[in-house]
Amino acid sequence: MKCIACGHEAALKEFRYLYNARIDASMTLRQCPQCQEWLAVDEVTGEVQQKVGPGEAPWGKSAGIEDLAEDAK
Repeated sequence: MKCIACGHEAALKEFRYLYNARIDASMTLRQCPQCQEWLAVDEVTGEVQQKVGPGEAPWGKSAGIEDLAEDAK
């Protein structure tokens, strides 16, 4: 796998696994061992989809329940 932030190449297992972005998809977050950038990775293909910054959600909303508390008011 290749980091799209710094170009570091290594086996997928060398990139620190952070967590599954969704339980119903193959998207995970991994961290580059060289530049520490967080990356959205498709675990099936082993391809980096994008860098993930604070507040970004490349996988979409989790279950569609984000605004339910507001609707109950």
